Amino acid sequence: MVTVVGVAYRGGIPLEDIEVDFAVEPTATVDGPGFGVRETVRLHGKLSETERVRLERAVRFCPVGQALTKGSMQFEDVAEWSSGETRSLSPEDGGDASLAGSLPAIAPGTVQARYLLDTKEYDADGNMADEGEAKIYICTENMTGAGRWTLLAGHSSQGWVAPPFPTAQAAWAASTVATLSGLLPFREAADARDLRVEVGLLMQGGRERSQGDAATGNITRRPALRRLLVPGSPDTLPAAGIAAALGRDPITIAYRGGGVLLEEQVVVV
Repeated sequence: MVTVVGVAYRGGIPLEDIEVDFAVEPTATVDGPGFGVRETVRLHGKLSETERVRLERAVRFCPVGQALTKGSMQFEDVAEWSSGETRSLSPEDGGDASLAGSLPAIAPGTVQARYLLDTKEYDADGNMADEGEAKIYICTENMTGAGRWTLLAGHSSQGWVAPPFPTAQAAWAASTVATLSGLLPFREAADARDLRVEVGLLMQGGRERSQGDAATGNITRRPALRRLLVPGSPDTLPAAGIAAALGRDPITIAYRGGGVLLEEQVVVV
């Protein structure tokens, strides 16, 4: 959303507002439970056909969208056991390793993002310095009923809210923890609580480059390091089991293969 706002501003496109809705559906993959997304984007403004095409391309090539639909993430996994051993992991390390548990199917849900027009920030010369914020409403079913959350994300000079791409990587780290906790054969429940996941990104070119790539449809390869701090040793928690569990993580599956987009509509209103 904020990527499209930035592309519109830099291109002199009269975008007045933007709304984005997602319907998230569970899907089955060879490796485990996955998810798919049906996306609807509404662009408000008197846009020419050329301007509409440029913004539609920016929708499809925004940084987060690239990671989930075009496999732009290039990441390395490193496991560090509390016993001191460290090892790089690859998908092939998992082999036919058996896992202790199973993962629940991803519950269907909806995500509504609404742009907060008044949060744009301008410098002393009247140029837009920060694209502002979006309010995000998340609704899904869980074991006890409907769950609802509200988040803020965007670009702010004061750092009031988290930027969109780091927010997506925080979700990846959380998903990894949940997957490993559910699948690995921890000896004690306390061991699972000692599990830590850190994601480090090499961000190149900054926001202006990201928006330029989105406007032109260029895929930006983003290197990342996922560091797993796990209890025990390679003898008690083998690398093969960790690698096999990582291969079942839904967001990891999406990052490796892309293709979560089931349907996309971009309309001008």
